[in-house]
Amino acid sequence: MDISQKHAMIDIGSNSIRLVIVGIDRDFFSKEMMNFKAVARLSNYIDEQERLSEQGISVLLSVLRRFQFIIERESDVQLVDAFATAAMRKAKNRETVFQQVREETGLSIRLLPGLQEAFYGYLAVINSTYVEDGITIDIGGGSTEVTMFRNRHLIHSHSFAFGAVTLYQSFYKNGGADAGDRLETYIKNKFSEVDWLSGNRLPIIGIGGTARNLARIDQIREHYPMVGLHQYTMPRERLNRLTNLLAEMSIEERETMDGLSKDRSDIILPAAAVINTLVKMNEGESFMLSSEGLREGVFYEWVLKQRRQARIPYVLNESLRQLRRDFNLDSDHTAYVKKLAFQILMGIMDFMKGTASEKRIAWVLSHSADLAYLGEFINNESSSAQTFYLLTNMNINGISHHDRLAVALVASFKNRSRLTDYAKPFQKLVTKDELKLYEVLGAVLRLAHDFDRTKLHVVDRLSVKMTKKKLRIIAYYHGDAYFEAQAAQRHKKHLERALKASLAINFVDGAE
Repeated sequence: MDISQKHAMIDIGSNSIRLVIVGIDRDFFSKEMMNFKAVARLSNYIDEQERLSEQGISVLLSVLRRFQFIIERESDVQLVDAFATAAMRKAKNRETVFQQVREETGLSIRLLPGLQEAFYGYLAVINSTYVEDGITIDIGGGSTEVTMFRNRHLIHSHSFAFGAVTLYQSFYKNGGADAGDRLETYIKNKFSEVDWLSGNRLPIIGIGGTARNLARIDQIREHYPMVGLHQYTMPRERLNRLTNLLAEMSIEERETMDGLSKDRSDIILPAAAVINTLVKMNEGESFMLSSEGLREGVFYEWVLKQRRQARIPYVLNESLRQLRRDFNLDSDHTAYVKKLAFQILMGIMDFMKGTASEKRIAWVLSHSADLAYLGEFINNESSSAQTFYLLTNMNINGISHHDRLAVALVASFKNRSRLTDYAKPFQKLVTKDELKLYEVLGAVLRLAHDFDRTKLHVVDRLSVKMTKKKLRIIAYYHGDAYFEAQAAQRHKKHLERALKASLAINFVDGAE
């Protein structure tokens, strides 16, 4: 990636302060270059006069000096965007603090209003997930932002003046057996003041570190085989059980809990309670984690302005654009193979009836063709295994974990035995009927690749006819299709086995 500029963001939150540096090239491809976090708990330094104390200012300056040291030694950083949220919104002496920061570090800090912070969370979610309609919740240390969006358009937003740190101080710091009950009552009352926050039956998308910890804990407890937290979904019942479990544990037990960051072992209690209460009040079926939040929203605002767009039109296509670049995929070959695969699919679609909707079948085949054998970038001989590993071990924006597994199984298809082996660790995520469908689509895609074995596009079109247990494909070609015919005849057995039908392939010179 030929980096043309770097964008540095400093997120001054109530719980932590983070520096992220993103590299961008001329085609607006981006890559995170650096990510550093310092736990500062600035909200703990807001005194009774609602001023950031001298100790708090010292902590802030100490972290910012470290970050500035890194930025000054990193080449091509053309934009430094430092922004502060709830703790500094609350601090009445913030302008004095910001002036001191400017004088001592050279950094200018912009204060984000609560609704602006909410907007950035929304912007991150709609540009990095597949969700069209939902409610976002970003529970920080000192504030909680919520939004509602439909058809990816922002409908409502609100910022509450409470967060995980402040709630912990108010309800848990001094103990009390009824702390959890009092907190839930408080949250319900606060949420009820916002009329659009109840009874929506929409998915709740959580943003931020505490939401991320909940997802990570659940993945470990469920022995979840897929890698990646972004777009991970928990059923509401499991979220409720996990919230109750955390409340029953001592802080010492939480500190040693797999998946839970030690610095969040206290504030995870109110954060889980807030998210769980919102899910219950909206009667939705699930809670989803978005690993992208405030900082990514800030970056999306900037980069979308450069691209003159309000939002990414189709998130998955943007991910595919990035993957094509990262893995040097041949776009012409991919498009050609996809065309041939759909010609085969149309000929066998009657056989496919009842396995899934035509829209679903076409979606899986199309995006599997986009990523088929991307593992060749690593090793041609083991491309199937590399493809499956990559697709099940990387975050891909705009696609659910379930669909990512489907694409991985089809895109990496080599034979039924290999498909079965790949699917074994994922038995909880894929049904037998789905596996049968993926075998057919994988066999179709592999055969389509055979018809462009030389990548010279010598096969012009395929005519496919299927009657009962017999399938016939006529490949009209020009030039020399020797290697295409050789590969197709060798691998047709996979489609025969998947369809339980015989397959005859004939090559016809279109020039004759």
